[in-house]
Amino acid sequence: MQQRGVFWPMAFEATVPECRVIEGQIPKDIYGGLYHNGPTVRRPARQGVESVFTTDGMVQGLVLENGKASFRNRWVRTPKFLAEEKAGEALFEWEDCAISQDWRAMGLGDIIRNEQTRLLSHNTALVNAFPFAGDIFAVGEQAGAPLRIDPITLETKGFPSWGKDLSRGIREPIDENDGNMAPHPKWDADTGMLYAWGYSDVPPFVTLHWIKPNGDVQSRPILDAPYNTVAHDAWLSENYFILPFQPFTLSSEKANKGLGGYGWEVAKPIMLALINRFDINSEIIWITADLPPQYMMHMLSANEIGDTIQLDAPLFGRPPFQTDEMSAPGDPFIPFFQVAPSVLGRWTINLETRTVTSEVLDDVMCELPKIDERHFGRPYDWGVLVGGSPSDSRPGAMRMDTLIRRNMRSGSDKRVKLTANRHESPFEPAFIPRTVDAPEGDGYLIVPVSKFKEHLGEFQIFDTDDISTGPICRIELPFHMGWTPHGHWMDFRSVPSPHMLSVEVES
Repeated sequence: MQQRGVFWPMAFEATVPECRVIEGQIPKDIYGGLYHNGPTVRRPARQGVESVFTTDGMVQGLVLENGKASFRNRWVRTPKFLAEEKAGEALFEWEDCAISQDWRAMGLGDIIRNEQTRLLSHNTALVNAFPFAGDIFAVGEQAGAPLRIDPITLETKGFPSWGKDLSRGIREPIDENDGNMAPHPKWDADTGMLYAWGYSDVPPFVTLHWIKPNGDVQSRPILDAPYNTVAHDAWLSENYFILPFQPFTLSSEKANKGLGGYGWEVAKPIMLALINRFDINSEIIWITADLPPQYMMHMLSANEIGDTIQLDAPLFGRPPFQTDEMSAPGDPFIPFFQVAPSVLGRWTINLETRTVTSEVLDDVMCELPKIDERHFGRPYDWGVLVGGSPSDSRPGAMRMDTLIRRNMRSGSDKRVKLTANRHESPFEPAFIPRTVDAPEGDGYLIVPVSKFKEHLGEFQIFDTDDISTGPICRIELPFHMGWTPHGHWMDFRSVPSPHMLSVEVES
C-alpha cells in the first residue's frame, strides 16, 4: 500500500493554538475534545513496504472551549516508534512483506526478528482513539496493549496497569504489554466499565476483558469459540455483550506463505455469542445465523425489544478487504471503500427460537456509524452514518460524501452533503451532547473532512435539530489532515476538575 491521495502521510507534528473559524461560530457551550487516530507512515518496513499494519499511529486532537478551537497531532510514542527514532531507521521486517510488495504485504505475518528487535514490541497503536478513565487511549489491531494519551498535550503517558492482563494476538508476546485488544471497545457511561476483548488465530480465538476505571480486570477466554474470526467490533445491549463470529478470518500462517493473511471462508457459519454483560463467566448463549454470506464490520448499537434483539450496522456482501479468492498475487492494493459496498442493515435475534433474520433498512451506501455514546448498553433511537455514492474507480466502490442522522426506530432521517469534491473525504463523525444531561441525540455532530488534493482539512459542526441546513460552523486546518478514520469525543464538562483541562500553549 502506498500512502497517497487521502492516505498521504501527515509526516509532521503540529500545534495550532487557535484555529481559524472560516464559517459560523463554535457554540460556547461545547467543552471537550475530538480525537482521531490512524496509520501514518513514519518509516516504511525494512523491506520498503508502506502497509497499514507496519506503520505508526498518529493521534489528532481538536479541543473546543469557550467558542475557540486548538489543534494538535502527535505520533504515539510506542516502544517501536521510540527505538526507530533513536536508531534513525526502520528496524522491523515482516514475513509477508518479504514475499511481495503487492496487496498481500499487509504486515500480518510473523516478524522477522533481528538483534535490534529480538526483545522489542512491534506495538503500532494506529486504529482508534477512545476515552477511558480520564485519558485517551490509542489502540491498534493485533498490535499490543493500548497506550495512554494526555487529552490536552497528546503526550504518550505509557501503558495502563491493565495492559499486562490482555490476551495473546496472532503472535507470541515479546513482553507483558504485547498482548492484544480489538480496536472498538464499548463502555458504560454510568459505571465507566470498559467492555473489551482480544482475538487470535489460535485457540482460544477470543478472550473477553471487562476493565473497571480503577484498572481491575476480569478476563475470560471463550474456549468454545468456533473459529479464528476477525473480531473487529461488537454490540453492547441492555443485558448482553454480543460478539459476532463471521467467516472473515485471519491467519498469520497463511500470510507467511504469501497467501494474504485474511480469508473469506463462506462455508463457515455466522454465529453470535451472547454474554451476560453483568456476569462475564455466565453461560454463553450461542446462536447460529442461517443467512447468506454477508458481513458487518462497524456497529451502530442494539435494542432489546421483547424476545428479540436488533443489531444494527452497515451490511456488506463480503468484507471490504482483499482476500486470496478475489485478488491474485501481484494485484495492486485496493483501499477499504473501494473493495465492497455496504448499506444500512439489521440482524434481529429471536431469543425464543434462537434464530436470526437479516434486512436492509436503507439502500444508500454508508459506513463509519456512530451513536450518542452515552447510550452504549442502553436502548437507543439515533444513529449517525457517513453516506456514499458509487465511485467510478472500480465496480462496487463507494465515495463517502454525505452525513446521515437517522431515527433507528421510525426510519426517518435527515441528510446533508459534506462535500461534492472527489478529492475530499470525510472521516468518522462524533456526537457532542448539548449539555451533560441532554436527551439522547440532542446536541451537535462534528465531522473531520480531509481536503487531500489541497493538503488541507476542516472540521464541520452540525446542530442535531436539523443537520440538513448545513454546518453551523467550519473550522480550518491549515495543512494536510492525515488519514485518521476512527475517533471519539471526550467531554470535559463531566470531569471532576474541568479547569485542569484548560488549553495551554506548549512552550
